[in-house]
Amino acid sequence: MKALERIFLYSVLAVLVFYVFLVDGKVESQVVIQEEIIARSIIIVNDAGEEVVSLCTMEDGGAIFVGNKAGEAVTIIGINEDGSGMMGVANKDGIPGVNMKVDENGGRVEIRNKAATSVAYMSANKYDGGEMGIANKDGTFVAFMGAPKDDGIIGVLNKHGKAIGSLP
Repeated sequence: MKALERIFLYSVLAVLVFYVFLVDGKVESQVVIQEEIIARSIIIVNDAGEEVVSLCTMEDGGAIFVGNKAGEAVTIIGINEDGSGMMGVANKDGIPGVNMKVDENGGRVEIRNKAATSVAYMSANKYDGGEMGIANKDGTFVAFMGAPKDDGIIGVLNKHGKAIGSLP
């Protein structure tokens, strides 16, 4: 190969390398941006190929599931049977600990113990006021505070759920 041919060839290669690594990267990154992605589900996996996030459709709407490295769904954002929103957070074993949802009266937050028994809640009641309840480890409510019919009330119950005192 003659010296002139080598100079020409090396010049062309240098220009191509410059274009590919410096110019084309910018242009390509702008082309990759999508305006819309349409799918029935999207699954995101970790480096080991294990599913950690799932965006999917369900009978009542859509849901997002986030799992831990053991594969347990520990966060769920989705739709209730009545079409309203909900969110749940679970412990590392997938046992629900906190549920937030919207029901017929408004919002509701529920806390569960390690046996998944409801032990505390805070919600809107049917009179548009707030209410809170505390239960023992068996799920029997032993304390209540609320605003039924615009009046406040605090109630205390025994371990069987029978009223033993209230204010007023």
